[in-house]
Amino acid sequence: MSLLELDPHTSDCCLVVLTDSLYLPGTRRLIESWHRHHPPIPIIALSADEAALEDPFLLTHCHRRIAIDPAPYADIRPYQKRRSQRHAQTFFKFEAFSDFGFARNIFLDSDILCLKPAPALFKPGNAPLRAVSDSGFRPTRAYKGHPIEINSGVLSIGRALQGAATIARLQDIARTHPGRGGYNAGDQGIINKWIHADDIPVDLLPPDYNLIRKDYADSNGLQDCRLLHFAGHKPWLGRSRNDDVKPAREILERLWHARKRVG
Repeated sequence: MSLLELDPHTSDCCLVVLTDSLYLPGTRRLIESWHRHHPPIPIIALSADEAALEDPFLLTHCHRRIAIDPAPYADIRPYQKRRSQRHAQTFFKFEAFSDFGFARNIFLDSDILCLKPAPALFKPGNAPLRAVSDSGFRPTRAYKGHPIEINSGVLSIGRALQGAATIARLQDIARTHPGRGGYNAGDQGIINKWIHADDIPVDLLPPDYNLIRKDYADSNGLQDCRLLHFAGHKPWLGRSRNDDVKPAREILERLWHARKRVG
């Protein structure tokens, strides 16, 4: 059966991805790896880059391709992130909280590789939001953080949090409490501020559901890893001449490039 022959009404969950022309290689690889370990579920691709939504791979594998209207985000002040090519657009992640008609929206960043089944993302759980604590969080002088600081690269969003009201609330926090940089800004900082300010219940998933490898310094945890998060340099962008090629980086990048064909 073709992936697009799946009746979306037979599934309680959907997979949501956010992409653009820069992240398309990552989005394709994410979807490929997801299908290797999970039965088909509807996939919804979000982008403010309408050309990206016409990518042949997305046309074949996504049940819905939704163009994001950037106008509601125009007055949200993005913070500057050194060498970033797209960081302001990460606020579009708020659109993953839309009501697409499913009990749960499973959102994954497009720099994530699925290595094993991730069944806990589908379960109702005890809270409307499921995520993993951010292993890289470090308090700063300007931002001490909260008892729970999640990484927004993996989110399982229950129906109670879906809809225009949640998106508007996140946009409002981004306007009124934008932060100056680092953990105090960007989509992740805003989502954590929202969790704290509005007392949003969160079920914390184990680290293997979002194993973050920002500097590729080691490959610890790979044996049990379900979702590997390339939060630093993106493996599809290649290396510069001066890159330090560490053994762990070789291992991680080989995983990324070990492509498996999807149905």
